[in-house]
Amino acid sequence: MKPGMSALERVPEAHSALKALLLDDDPYALEFLRAILSERYPRLQIHARSEPDPTGEYDVYLLDDDFEGVRLAGRLARRIRAQRPEALILAFSASLDGQTLKELLGAGCNGVCDKRVPSDLPEMLGALDRCILELEELHSEAPSDLSGRYLVKTFRELFRAWNRRLDEQE
Repeated sequence: MKPGMSALERVPEAHSALKALLLDDDPYALEFLRAILSERYPRLQIHARSEPDPTGEYDVYLLDDDFEGVRLAGRLARRIRAQRPEALILAFSASLDGQTLKELLGAGCNGVCDKRVPSDLPEMLGALDRCILELEELHSEAPSDLSGRYLVKTFRELFRAWNRRLDEQE
């Protein structure tokens, strides 16, 4: 393993075809996320849409919560979860409060990132790194199997952080 390789670069060849879908009506946010993910995971196939349309088969979904003033991430997550129960779903919001967080997690999001909190994105990417590293260890399983048995473990720290934030808000 070469120093400085990303987690996805270290995943065996059979697992290099992970696909991600970015949904955000802000073109700058889409390009920002695309640039970060492309640099961090060069072999990740990244697709982006400015409409709230999650159709297609993806392993990772990154959803904005607000589409032209309408909060849709919860509905989108439910729809994705029904069609792709094993997918990793991450939601992003610039107006995240306790109620929104509970709704997003209840809708099936594996993690939530508050765009206003600078430390959230690196924490989310770190959790994604750990998930991909676990894929490497489980290389005998299907490449799109991002199932809950290790997602729960992978995102446990994020949930703990959000629970602390919710406790502080109350």
